Amino acid sequence: MKILRFPSLRPAVTLAAGALLALGLGGCAHYEWYKPDATQDDYNQAIYACNMAAAHAYPPMLAVQQVAPGYFTPGFMHCGPYGCWNGPGYFVPPAMGTVDVNQDNRNQAARQCMRARGWQLIKVQQ
Repeated sequence: MKILRFPSLRPAVTLAAGALLALGLGGCAHYEWYKPDATQDDYNQAIYACNMAAAHAYPPMLAVQQVAPGYFTPGFMHCGPYGCWNGPGYFVPPAMGTVDVNQDNRNQAARQCMRARGWQLIKVQQ
């Protein structure tokens, strides 16, 4: 009788746990606007003015677009008390949704406006 030996899963489990921990800790940082000697009111006024200017330059423009691709599911085999049979795969059509095509332009314009007013976007650890 031959004894089968399987490689230890411990290194793989340790690696997976480390990767999950790194992803979890990496998500603890976020970005905030900073300007030396600025108050919360200064920030509120600047972000409001920049958001309004960006919205004026790039108003919302809604469009129906594909938000997820279509795909084919594989066929399958189903077995029951009276035998087995094959089922066909099928096509799942693409998902459509309404998106604001100007959102990225509006965000970029607001960021440029804040930078022009002397604000910096800095990474903050939580």
